[in-house]
Amino acid sequence: MAINGDALLQAARGTVFTAPAKTAIPTAGVKQFLLNSGSVKVGTADTPVWDNLGHTSNSNKISFSKDGGDTNTIDTWLTAAARTSTEAPTITVSGASVQGDKATLKKVTGGWDGDHGGVIVPIKPIVQKLALFVLAYDDGDKLSFGLYLPETDFTFDTIDLTGDEFAEFSFNAVVKSTDVLKKGPNGEIGGYALFSPEDFK
Repeated sequence: MAINGDALLQAARGTVFTAPAKTAIPTAGVKQFLLNSGSVKVGTADTPVWDNLGHTSNSNKISFSKDGGDTNTIDTWLTAAARTSTEAPTITVSGASVQGDKATLKKVTGGWDGDHGGVIVPIKPIVQKLALFVLAYDDGDKLSFGLYLPETDFTFDTIDLTGDEFAEFSFNAVVKSTDVLKKGPNGEIGGYALFSPEDFK
C-alpha cells in the first residue's frame, strides 16, 4: 500500500442526504452528491430521490459511535482461548440539524402538522426507516468523502436552545446490516460503504 499524502482529509464542510431505506446510489455515481444540491435523483425518473437535510451543526458534526463488539474467548480444560467469538456491535450515527423550517423539523422529528400550525412531536420517538448518505468535503484540497448507509433506524433525540450558536435538533441513526450492498468474498453481509475521493472523479 502506497503512502499517499493527497488522501489526507479534513471534513471542513458536509451535509447529509436522506431517502427511503434501501434507496440505491445514483446510477451516475456518488459524484452526483454535491454540498448544495437540494436533491439528487437516483436515475432519470422523478423518483426515488435523495433529499439534502440542509444545515447541520458545525460544533457537533456528524459522528459515528460503536457500542459492543467485544471479543470473547472460550477455554477448554486442556488449553486457554481455544475459541474466540466476536459480538456484532451497534453502530450509531449522530448529528444535529440547525435548520428550523417546517419541512426539516418534520423530517428530523418524524412529527406531523398540527390543527393550528406547528409540528406535533411524539414523546416516544418514531423510528423512521431511512437510507443516509453522509458527504464530507475538504474545501482546502477540494476533496469529497462519502458514507452510504442503505438501512438505518432514524430517531429524533432532543432540542438544544442553550448555546450561543444556532438552535440544534439532534438525531440518531442506528446502522443495520443490509442485503443492498455487495456481499463479501465469504458471503459476509455489509452495513455501510465508504467512498474515497477517487470515487467522486
